[in-house]
Amino acid sequence: MRMPNIGLQLYTVRDVLKDDFAGTLRKVAKIGYAGIEGGGTGPMNKDDYLNFMREIGLIPISSGAGVDGLEKKGDEIMKAASELGVKYMMVSSGCKSAQEYMDLAVRLNACGKTANKYGIAFQYHNHAHEFQKFDGKSGFDILVDGTDPALVKFQVDAGWVNWAGENPSATLRRLKGRIVTIHVKDHTKDPKDFTEVGTGELPLAEVVAAAQEIGVQWMFVEQDRWKIPSIESAEISFKNLKKAVG
Repeated sequence: MRMPNIGLQLYTVRDVLKDDFAGTLRKVAKIGYAGIEGGGTGPMNKDDYLNFMREIGLIPISSGAGVDGLEKKGDEIMKAASELGVKYMMVSSGCKSAQEYMDLAVRLNACGKTANKYGIAFQYHNHAHEFQKFDGKSGFDILVDGTDPALVKFQVDAGWVNWAGENPSATLRRLKGRIVTIHVKDHTKDPKDFTEVGTGELPLAEVVAAAQEIGVQWMFVEQDRWKIPSIESAEISFKNLKKAVG
């Protein structure tokens, strides 16, 4: 059974990252995270950034983009990402109807073709709204059924799935073969009240077991808001997720 790597979605520490880019990344590496998602290169040029990341032992493994941007400048975005060593690219959306989801599926397939040219796995990242049903079928299912498995993977955010009232571990197992990375997010009984991984309502042990079972390569911690300093939140989440992974 494969043991997933643990990474940090840098949105989690965005407040300190903007003021101290290098110092924050050093702290992220010191906590024990193996890689990061997002964040860009900050004030550094590409070569300085890559040298710095090698120095601190942190892999810029994943990134995000918008569908509109990829349609306009897909090759440019993917080429730049690949030059940083990015292996995974994710997008999300705000569709509000079945037709919008069907149209999005077509657009995602096209983006996936571009990503494949650069050796990047293209992923759709869910929130909670995708699980709204239209004539008995959720937006999420419309995307799953309407996209080519060879072109579009799914970065399941277990926290948002749980918030939507769905079973995150069952969702992961159902999409075996179409998931390479996931987001691990936690919340209290009030879904809008985010909390550190392992301290809320997310069935963490079940999510980790499913992720290991289906061969997830990276699990990214993400926390949208905090009640303590964000870097402390990131450290608590890492320790709890690391313990769950074993």
